[in-house]
Amino acid sequence: MVNYGPVYRGNCYFYNCSIALHFLIAATYHMRYDVLVIGAGAAGLIATRELGKAGCRVCLLEASDNAGGRISTINDGFPEPAAAGPEFIHGNLNLTLQIVQEAGLTLEPVSGNMIPVKKGKWMVDEAYDAYWDEFMNQLYLLEEDCSLADFLDRYFKAGKYASLRRSIQGFAEGFDLAELNRASAIFARQEWSHQQEPQYRIEGGYGKMINYLLGQCQRQHSDVHFNQPVHKIEHGTNAVTAYTASGECFEAGRIIITVPLGVLQNNSIIFSPAIEDQMTATRQLGFGSVIKLLFLFKRNFWKDYADDIGFILSDQQIPTWWTQAPKESNLLTGWLGGPEAALMSNLSNEALLQNALDSLASIFNRPAAELQNQLLHYKIISWQNNPYIKGGYSYMTVDSVSAKSKLAMPVANSIYFAGEAYYTGESQGTVEAALQSGMNTAQKLIASL
Repeated sequence: MVNYGPVYRGNCYFYNCSIALHFLIAATYHMRYDVLVIGAGAAGLIATRELGKAGCRVCLLEASDNAGGRISTINDGFPEPAAAGPEFIHGNLNLTLQIVQEAGLTLEPVSGNMIPVKKGKWMVDEAYDAYWDEFMNQLYLLEEDCSLADFLDRYFKAGKYASLRRSIQGFAEGFDLAELNRASAIFARQEWSHQQEPQYRIEGGYGKMINYLLGQCQRQHSDVHFNQPVHKIEHGTNAVTAYTASGECFEAGRIIITVPLGVLQNNSIIFSPAIEDQMTATRQLGFGSVIKLLFLFKRNFWKDYADDIGFILSDQQIPTWWTQAPKESNLLTGWLGGPEAALMSNLSNEALLQNALDSLASIFNRPAAELQNQLLHYKIISWQNNPYIKGGYSYMTVDSVSAKSKLAMPVANSIYFAGEAYYTGESQGTVEAALQSGMNTAQKLIASL
C-alpha cells in the first residue's frame, strides 16, 4: 500500500520562460481516506493497525506531539523510565499480554504488602476496616443498581460505620476516581472482588507498547499526523470531514473517535449536524480526575519502617503511595483521585509539592523539610489540566450501561466511538479496555464495508 500523504498536498506554481508567460495554478489536492482515526492512544493505534491490515486507507490524527495519550513514560530526571499515566497490568489481560508478547517486551511482577496508615499509625497485618467483609457481603445481595452513596445510606448509616464510610469513599475516589453519588454499586461489587489478581509492569513502561503499535501503523503506510487537534467534525451518511486547529481538513467515508471522554464531555469537538443523543450519553458516563506524583529520593527510606512495602493507604491529603517493589528503587509514587483531585488541580506545583511532603511527613513521622532535602527530582502530573485529556479514566455510573449501548451504535454509518470509556467487558478504565474497544470497533467498521 502506498503512502497517500496528507489531505493538502500544497500549491503548485508553473513558469514557462520560453514564452515569457507566468502561469499561476493554485491547486489543492484532497485525499479522501477510507477511515479517519482521531487520537493516537492505545485505542486509536490498535484500531488503525487493524484497519490497515484490512487494506483500508487510514489517516490517524493526534492532537499532541507524540503517541500514547494518557500513556506517558518520563525519562528526563529519572534513572529509569517512570510512568506518568498507566503503570500496571491488572491480572491476566488477554489482549495486553498478547501485544506484550508480539512486541518482545518483558513483564515484571508487582509485589509488596498493602499497608494502611491511620493517624500516623502503621497498621501492619491489620485489616483496613473491621466492617469491610460485612460491606462486601451486603453488596453481593444487591439486586437493583444504585449509587454507592445511596447504598451506604441504606445499609451502613449507623454511627459505628463512620470509619467504613470514609474507607469506601477513599477507595472509590482513589481507585476508581469516582463520585459516591454517581458510582454504580453493582459495578463496584464486580470490580472490587478482583483485587487479589496478580499485577505486572512492563519493563521500561507502557510507552514501549505504544511505540510498537505506532511502528506497525507506520509500516502499513497509514498516515499519522501529530499536532493536529480536531475541533470540528462535519458528517453525513458515509462521509465525514475533520477540521483541525491548524486550519487543515481531512476527509473520509468513516471516522473512529478515540479521544478521552473528558474531551467530549467538555464539548471540545463540535459536530455538524449535532449529535445530541450521543453527547448526552457521554455525560452520563463517569470520568474522574487524578493527580500522580513521581518522587525520586536519595535513598528508599521507607524500607526503614516495614519490610516489603508495596502500597501505602493513608488518611492524608495525598493518601496513596507505592514503591517499585520488588525492584530496588528510590522512586516513590503518590496518587490522588476523584473530586479532591479535581479541586487540588487548581493549585500550583509548589503547593502540591508541599501538600505531598506534608502527607509523607505524617505517614513516616519525619519533618517535611528533611524529606525535601532527600528529594532529588520530582514530577507532578494533573491529567485534568491537559487540554487533550481533561481527566484520568472512566468509571461506571448507574446510567453507564444504557449510555454505552447508545454509544456503541454508529451515527449514520459514519461516526464510531472507541476507547476505555466505551468498553463493556471487565477491566473497565484500563489500557486493556482501550485496546479491546479499539480492536472491536475497527472490526465492526470493517464488517460494514
